[in-house]
Amino acid sequence: MKHSSILAGAIFLFFLTTTVVMAEPFATLVDIPDEMTEESHGEYLNAMTAKKSMIPSLQEVGFPAYPGAKILFTQMNNRSNENGTSVDLPKRIYMGTSDSVQQVTDFYKQHLNGWKYKKIYGAPTFYKKEGEFKPMEDMTTPRIVIAPEFRARKLMPTSKTTIDIYYSTDR
Repeated sequence: MKHSSILAGAIFLFFLTTTVVMAEPFATLVDIPDEMTEESHGEYLNAMTAKKSMIPSLQEVGFPAYPGAKILFTQMNNRSNENGTSVDLPKRIYMGTSDSVQQVTDFYKQHLNGWKYKKIYGAPTFYKKEGEFKPMEDMTTPRIVIAPEFRARKLMPTSKTTIDIYYSTDR
């Protein structure tokens, strides 16, 4: 009897440990050369911000990352003060890709069900809100802004397009 309960316990633990599936990460972090993480390096702050970024799961974000895009940094605890009240803002994932703005826009047009699309200040923008979206006033609306890379980025020199994602886990 004692052996059968030990065996049953071992089998249970085996199935428990082998069936726990690690959540799939939303995307991979940009490769950070070791020399960039040295305090004397000119890109130290960017490299350390990237290195300390928390990578959410694909399930948490709720839509796919652009294929091949790399995470440049994340902000998982965004807060703001509005009229003296602390407000939780959407979580942020900032990514880069060597593909064009149009390629990224076309991808998200196919993969964001229930999101609205329009160009805001010339940038393709997807947002999840009923009614009008005013990005400078409404910081709590989940959105994705796609823009050409505006500067040479040593952390990801191949980046031609940035994908700035603000998402909410309370869908």
